[in-house]
Amino acid sequence: MRIGLRETVFSANCFAAAMLALFVSFSLGLERPFWAMATVYITSQPLSGAVRSKAVFRLIGTIVGGSVAVLLVPALVDAPLLLSLALAGWVALCQFVSLLDRTPRSYVFMLAGYTAALIGFPSVTHPEMIFDTAILRVQEIGIGVLSAAIIHAVVWPRSVGQVFGARVRVVLGEAEQWIGDVLAPVPASGTARARRKLAGDITDLHVTATHIPFDTARLRPTRAVLTAMQDRLVLLIPLVSAIEDRWRQLREQTPMEVAAAVASMRDWVSDPALPAEPVLAELHAARTAADTTNWRDLLALNLLARLEELVLALGETRALAAAVAQPGSRPPVSVASVTRPLHRDYGLAALSAFATLLCVLGCCLFWIATGWPEGAVAAMIAAVVCCFFATLDDPVPAQRGFLIWTIASLPLAALYLFAILPAIDGFAMLTLAMAPPLLAMGAVMALPSWYGRMVPMLIGFAGGLALTNRFTVDAASFFNGNVAQVIGIAAAMMTTRLVRSIGAGTAIRRLRRAGWRDLAQLAERPVDTAAGQVTAWRSRMLDRVGLLASRIGEVEDEERDAAAATLRELRVGLSIAQIAPLADQAPLRSALARHFRDLARGDEATPSAELLAQIDEALAAGQAIADPAQRRDAMVNLVGLRRNVFPAANDWQDARAAA
Repeated sequence: MRIGLRETVFSANCFAAAMLALFVSFSLGLERPFWAMATVYITSQPLSGAVRSKAVFRLIGTIVGGSVAVLLVPALVDAPLLLSLALAGWVALCQFVSLLDRTPRSYVFMLAGYTAALIGFPSVTHPEMIFDTAILRVQEIGIGVLSAAIIHAVVWPRSVGQVFGARVRVVLGEAEQWIGDVLAPVPASGTARARRKLAGDITDLHVTATHIPFDTARLRPTRAVLTAMQDRLVLLIPLVSAIEDRWRQLREQTPMEVAAAVASMRDWVSDPALPAEPVLAELHAARTAADTTNWRDLLALNLLARLEELVLALGETRALAAAVAQPGSRPPVSVASVTRPLHRDYGLAALSAFATLLCVLGCCLFWIATGWPEGAVAAMIAAVVCCFFATLDDPVPAQRGFLIWTIASLPLAALYLFAILPAIDGFAMLTLAMAPPLLAMGAVMALPSWYGRMVPMLIGFAGGLALTNRFTVDAASFFNGNVAQVIGIAAAMMTTRLVRSIGAGTAIRRLRRAGWRDLAQLAERPVDTAAGQVTAWRSRMLDRVGLLASRIGEVEDEERDAAAATLRELRVGLSIAQIAPLADQAPLRSALARHFRDLARGDEATPSAELLAQIDEALAAGQAIADPAQRRDAMVNLVGLRRNVFPAANDWQDARAAA
């Protein structure tokens, strides 16, 4: 845990923004200035653009959630059960939509959900004040997000674009190192680990890129450039994996021209200054001269074709990385601003929403049955905690950490509330007294590994103090409020454990089943529409590769191998799309569709011998294509299909030639 200059400045900025938010709230005579102070720490991020994006979406979500609370509470206050169901249903609905959105604006839906709970539940005893409470909440949140955005943008702002550009260079270097190891004449160890690390790093890049539109820098990379670069980077993973498989089969008995082309390719990868044209020309010449009479020749042909694709893909990735580093320049690669379809798990989103609905309703029923005055606190905190961690496979460990660090904040809050704050007179003394804990926690919060621990501690500290314009000390209220908060978190943990938690292995299997269903649909589509849908399909599959990569390190070797197999399935889909225009391959596509339907249903663990025979027949038929270029293209795709679907099968032999 190293706290340097960056962490110190970040903490100072957070503290300055928090005190600014408090000062403005006190000056305006608002009733709950601690809302603004807590908002500063919830919104603050080490990167200035991330602060802005979070601030904008938080404010929009707060306005929407407050509006819903104003509509529901007065209308249903005389029917407690119905009101509880309405607010819990709204929180669950917003959570469901936010889990499906999977873009930065999902924060809007999450905030709209639990803000309605934060405003609505405490207002049931005073429904006539609901509008004033909602307006106050919006004002305090607005002051908090504006204070955070202004301070972090003015005092030593850290540009998202600069960090992203530097990270892109590192990831590109990792990719080039991995490719060099894969193409080495002697098998290199650790290539599987390098592949998993690269996939995880690319996923991190995607998260960072979502904040660039809100960056403080004057010149920023366009969304089209960012999307194109991320697509090229992700596409490298299955492409290089396919090359590794073919090269592993051929390394010991490689035709001379293939070995020379691989060596040239490896030199070009290790030295970006070398031109790509001679390498492409050498690969193309070797592929044109390649024989297609036996299996090893066909593997070499497939390897050369994939190496040509890799030269183009890596060259475009390098050009786009340079365009990201110099945002004002025109990208040398043609890019289109398109919306990428992403993977959506409707079942898991619905399950998460159902768990939240049960949890909030359970807290409300306990509140109604016991008449406990602080029951509203338990219900609203349960809604917040369920929403906070819904994107995780198993939210319970994170919720448990939230509970632990919330409890850890209570002794500090009690010390200030009962011993320090009563002796303070004036805002200057308050600022001086608050500096030690807030500066210390803010510096630790800047460390990524400690962020998830310090946020609940800071929220608990700010909420425990509950600073208002009229300072009062009420031990009973402090105790009851915090007990209710702990009960709400515990209820969220228990409900999530019973209804919602899944392991990384289960998440991987769900992702693979979704991919199998897509592959079956891709194979079943008519010839004239399959090619038009491949772009959307590839986007979802690339997204799944990134989602899988982030989970591979959390599972056993068997499931890790299953996750890595998704890379082969991505290549299968591309091969299916490429053979789709061939009318004589309709039976093969139907067999592939049946196979992936069976996999998605869990009916069949391995592809059937009948499917292998059909692929072999297609290979034999491909040998009869008269045009050499068309024959080579058909054989390249069919060889890739056979290796990806049947990686352990014996070498193919042309039965007709043998006869």
